Amino acid sequence: MKSKFSKIAKVRKQKRDAIERELIKSQNKEKLLRHKIASLYEEIIAIQTPQNGTVSLLALMNEHKRILNRDKKEQENALRIAEETSQKLQSDYQKAHVEFEKIHYLEEQEILAFMNKIKKQEQLDLDEISTMLFANDMHKKGE
Repeated sequence: MKSKFSKIAKVRKQKRDAIERELIKSQNKEKLLRHKIASLYEEIIAIQTPQNGTVSLLALMNEHKRILNRDKKEQENALRIAEETSQKLQSDYQKAHVEFEKIHYLEEQEILAFMNKIKKQEQLDLDEISTMLFANDMHKKGE
């Protein structure tokens, strides 16, 4: 059953669902970035400084470690941004959910009021029918 709030509720629900999808994407991005950071951290720890060899080998290993550290810092910055985005989306989702619930409540109240009106009218109709039947029965007895 539709009410005057049905269309508004539908739009608010769509908005809430869109924010929820974006929030899930952002949270998945966070998990992916955390995994990347952990793997970079493990790779940095796994690098062993050569005990012997040429200076160029030592320089190469140091450069490789520096590049991995730089990549890790970039991923950490991206994670920080993704976390901020997730927090904002979480807040937006909560607001959208509250707005949807308000309209949904109004919609339910309107439908309930309409149902009560129908029940009341039905009761009045039944009372009228029973009064007519009673009057008809009394009229037949009077004859």
